Amino acid sequence: MILWEVKKLFKSKIGWICLGLFIFICGVMFFLKPILETENIYRNEKYELIKDDRSKEIIAQEKLDQKIHQIKEMASYSGNDDFSKTLKTISQKKLKAIENTKYEDVSFFKVLNHRISHPFINSVMIIILVLIFSNIYTDERISGMNDIILSSKNKFKVLYSKLGMAIFLPIILYMIYVSIAFIITIFQYGPPIHGQLEALRIIDFAGLLKEPYTIYEYLVLKISVMMVLLITVSVFSSLFSFVTKTSLAAISASALFIGFGKVITLMRFLPHSFLTIMSTSNYIDIMFHMEQFIGMYLGHVHILGINVDRIQMCNIFLLCMLGIGIAGCIFTFKKFLTK
Repeated sequence: MILWEVKKLFKSKIGWICLGLFIFICGVMFFLKPILETENIYRNEKYELIKDDRSKEIIAQEKLDQKIHQIKEMASYSGNDDFSKTLKTISQKKLKAIENTKYEDVSFFKVLNHRISHPFINSVMIIILVLIFSNIYTDERISGMNDIILSSKNKFKVLYSKLGMAIFLPIILYMIYVSIAFIITIFQYGPPIHGQLEALRIIDFAGLLKEPYTIYEYLVLKISVMMVLLITVSVFSSLFSFVTKTSLAAISASALFIGFGKVITLMRFLPHSFLTIMSTSNYIDIMFHMEQFIGMYLGHVHILGINVDRIQMCNIFLLCMLGIGIAGCIFTFKKFLTK
């Protein structure tokens, strides 16, 4: 049934538009490149572009030394608040995990890390999924096919196949993108090497990393969070398609859902702990500032007299939203569409 849904997708205009957008981001990705560890490019006070002409090895080693020095300062910090104490413990753990302080070439992973979560790529990927799943049922309602589906013996099989597609298609789509990014990056920067080294070598916020992740572990964590985000958007877009009558209404509801968390952060009258969670778990900030979210330590949030890790609470929130979306679709099938 899921295969049938995919075939039906490519027979529609929306399917071809989404395919065009996907090919577009794969092409754009070819030109996405961060400032490498071997480069030092910045703008001065007059906004003139300045490029460091020293050798790549010297620049890269200096950057790594600065990151390690920053972690050492945090490991020896004498603050008495909970945040400082926890950050000190985390920093000490990261220092123990560093086996080699010499720079090793990690350009491949630096670029791949940038490409798999670039804000522009994330945004277009979300648009693709909203277009697909906001129309997954509304088109059949408009054409009258929904009456045939709901009167058949296989109605639940058809409906659950749509939900299954909302769960599995984002994973397949994103993994295809990651695979293409992987292959293109190999052609541009050579084969992946030194992935077993510390993740702090490829990120800018090394001091706030919660664990001494390796590069491999960090990338897997980032890909996992991205997939949860994409699946959640797809499931809720499907839900809005099931409960609304037009494609425009479903797309509008999906857009409101994605942006609602960011709007909540502006409502200062809400409890501080809730606003703190939403400030890092709303979909807009995750899409545009994923580097500041994945694997980081951002302190604790006080909930019902208990101190809970802020990022851990945000991860729980994201998973709960996914569960709510799936449960909402199932409830809609049983209580509204087939009643």
